[in-house]
Amino acid sequence: MICRAVYTIRKVNPAEQRLIRETLQQAKQRILLQQLQDGFPTFRHYGIDLGDGTVVHFSGKMHHIHADAWVQRTSCAQFCRGGTVFPACEICFAFLPEEVAWRALSQVGGNFGGYHFLCNNCEHFVNWCACGRRISRQVMLRDGFGEDIED
Repeated sequence: MICRAVYTIRKVNPAEQRLIRETLQQAKQRILLQQLQDGFPTFRHYGIDLGDGTVVHFSGKMHHIHADAWVQRTSCAQFCRGGTVFPACEICFAFLPEEVAWRALSQVGGNFGGYHFLCNNCEHFVNWCACGRRISRQVMLRDGFGEDIED
């Protein structure tokens, strides 16, 4: 079985930017907020490519940053929304591909504990599937924010 972690680069739309700005101001996350205000409104959206043309990912209706997010299995085209899919080489697999796929598929339809773009996002989900740890390097590298939680 082919199973790999992937990502696509997404732009943050104005409604998402407002939501992020409000949340970051409340959490006093100055560096990430400054990046957004300086004109770098992009992020990586992660998923597990099952090798059959589908990707399991943690996403919502509002492009990926929204409280209504759930784990879903979609086509690769729906996952990347016209963008490019890249291998997420920084994701370390502690489980065999079959186990990673099973872990991802076991969460489809659920909310994975509730979405939060700093504390429980799509990268947290992919890392949990791959190695059992909820961690987001893009959040940690941008702001020193985030926890490494083992399940």
